[in-house]
Amino acid sequence: MSKTTIRSISIAATALCLTQAATVSAIAPPSREVHVNMERLAELPATDQVRVLEIKDRLDAIIATDHNTMTQAERKELRGEWRTLKQEMKDFNRSGTVIYISGVGLIIIIILLIILL
Repeated sequence: MSKTTIRSISIAATALCLTQAATVSAIAPPSREVHVNMERLAELPATDQVRVLEIKDRLDAIIATDHNTMTQAERKELRGEWRTLKQEMKDFNRSGTVIYISGVGLIIIIILLIILL
């Protein structure tokens, strides 16, 4: 093989590697969300509707919280609050789906809690 052929192959391989690296880094991270089934929410009494929306807002706030800056005691307290809200959410969901957390969001939350603790 001549030097120009080897050089061409090297340049092509390098260009291919660089384009693949750029493609991988362009993938957006999965979104974490708490959803409320509005049809089912409308069937609840007004006081329960208000509480469901409060739970949704608090769960969104917990998801958005930066766990890296928290102490271990704060994370433990947050985890306890998460469990309490989750149980209350299950009580509202006993006769159908009112509040649900996206599967990807739940997996990310679990992984974060495992890593941070």
